[in-house]
Amino acid sequence: MSGRTRVRSARYGVAGALALTLALSGCGGGGGAPAIAANVEGIEITSAQVDELFKIFENTDTGQADLQGVDGVKAAPEQIRRTALSYRIKIAFVEFLAKREGAQVSDSADENEVYDELAEIGSLKFAGYKGEDLQVAARIEKISKAIAAKLLPEVSVSREELQAAYDARPEIVGASFRATTGIAFMDSPESAAALRKALAKGTDFKTATDALSGTVGADTVDINPITPIQAEIVEQVRKLEPGESSEPTRYDLGDVTVYTVLYQVKRKDLPALTLEDAKPELTQIVVDSKRFQVFDDWLRKQYLAANITVDKYYGKWDPTLRAVI
Repeated sequence: MSGRTRVRSARYGVAGALALTLALSGCGGGGGAPAIAANVEGIEITSAQVDELFKIFENTDTGQADLQGVDGVKAAPEQIRRTALSYRIKIAFVEFLAKREGAQVSDSADENEVYDELAEIGSLKFAGYKGEDLQVAARIEKISKAIAAKLLPEVSVSREELQAAYDARPEIVGASFRATTGIAFMDSPESAAALRKALAKGTDFKTATDALSGTVGADTVDINPITPIQAEIVEQVRKLEPGESSEPTRYDLGDVTVYTVLYQVKRKDLPALTLEDAKPELTQIVVDSKRFQVFDDWLRKQYLAANITVDKYYGKWDPTLRAVI
């Protein structure tokens, strides 16, 4: 692919989805909670671990709205606790299966740095996410892939399947770009305008943001069409020429209102890929999809046979739903 590695498995997308699940899986804790909330094949999950998720949940805009019943529907604390515990159980069970099946995965320092950077992007940062939240999600995905590869080591891929995968992914095989973009969160329209004025004069992005007291947060990140951030930011970056800044975009994040300014440090436009260009990555996508189908059916059977117990304070474990009810 001539050095242009743009077609990838949806690792960051899955990681992002699981991180969102983490955020929505908060727990209220409270008096009377047992020390041990659940036991998963000998692995103990504490109520303190469940309560940790609640602290993440209550610091998100969604969490505050749900707990206060802003939209007329108030979340039941006990249901939030059950959802949080279900998440912890799933993490523990997949780790148990990895050990039992001999599925070895490693976490590199470079990957962890990537997740630390992702946690600094957009609403993820303001919602209280940390790089470790994304690291957990990515680790579970890697474990799942490792087990799936053991279950289905040899996978055949037809030309028709490659074509279908190609046609289904115009956002990653079509005309694309790679950009290095500064993202600044300013505290007012005035501070956002001041930043744009400084940038227009040629001031370095970091120098400009550091000099303004109205800077809530700022960073320079690499962005492409499949970077797991808000779609509107990706589209803004797509249109910005190097040296240009965007009009401020207002975001209301709970009690915090910020005005986001994007600054294009550099951008490289890339032509659409042919099927042959994308064949190695598309092949892996098809292989992963087939293995996932086998793995999902296998995992369902493992849950049905698992030794998972839940303290009655939280409810009971339903292996079919894979949830505490």
